Amino acid sequence: MENPYLGNRPFVSASAQQEESQTGRPRYDFKMRNPNGCRVVLLLIPSLFLFAVGALILVLERISSSLLLNQTGRNSRTGAFEITLYGPTSAGSSDFTNTDVTLRFVQTPVYAILGVCAISYIVSGLAVFGIWDLRRIEGTARHQRMWSWIILVSNFIMIGASAGVLGYVSSVQSNEKAWQNYEDVGKDGQDFTKETWSCQIDKFYPDQNWAGPACGTAKATRFLLIAMIVASLLVIVSLWVLIRERGGFKWLSGGKGRYGGFASVYEMQPTTPSAPYMPQPVQQWSAQPAQQWAGHPNQQYQQWVPQPIAYDVQPSAVSDQRTVFK
Repeated sequence: MENPYLGNRPFVSASAQQEESQTGRPRYDFKMRNPNGCRVVLLLIPSLFLFAVGALILVLERISSSLLLNQTGRNSRTGAFEITLYGPTSAGSSDFTNTDVTLRFVQTPVYAILGVCAISYIVSGLAVFGIWDLRRIEGTARHQRMWSWIILVSNFIMIGASAGVLGYVSSVQSNEKAWQNYEDVGKDGQDFTKETWSCQIDKFYPDQNWAGPACGTAKATRFLLIAMIVASLLVIVSLWVLIRERGGFKWLSGGKGRYGGFASVYEMQPTTPSAPYMPQPVQQWSAQPAQQWAGHPNQQYQQWVPQPIAYDVQPSAVSDQRTVFK
């Protein structure tokens, strides 16, 4: 006897069907997959990746700064950051001494990187909400075009901002006059980025074990801006997959395009006006006269009144046949 709970459910394994027939309850096969759900996840991955890259850049920048600042002290009189380095006084010299170095930081590159991270959070959030809304065909074309333009423009801004900050920070790094020899270490009035400070301390004082990780982390922070550019490009690719289903740039620029499986949003609308509903004349039936029955004097006669007559109305080409009562 067929189990009414099973129905015609595809993608159910033979073992699952046997268990269902024995227990009388449906068993859901965990091997079943929803292709639409997987597709939505794939479309959202670039947006989530953009958010993750922005968060990773922020974390690495904080780590590199902490590694450097944890080795410094504050001057009680000026409040400047100072560090004491033990090493030779010149190249090839066997004389080792302590050198006090005052660290003055160029903070503009750090602020630029943090600003790009903040923008990436906003852009990734807009992309997630927009792609989640565009995953469905339902909705007005104007609303979906708005989301498409928001995602497209914001990610182009993200690409431009990331490329600009990467170029600016790299230019600052390359134009800084770092130490050339040990005589430059103790000079006053030296302003460097945190990356430059960590990397040149690691170069001249390799016994400072913290300087190497700080230098590598600072460089990774800067070059992760390239990953941010790639993530924004992937978001645009995901958006293009959804736009292409609706008609591509023609739909995006205001054309009718196509919705889902239909070649046009107007395909389901009639191309010619339907025939008007014009009922045919109804044949009238005259009422029969009342009949009197001859009977006893006290017996009242029964009068027959006309009953409602059902008649058929010839419908138009676009209407169903109906029964009308007069």
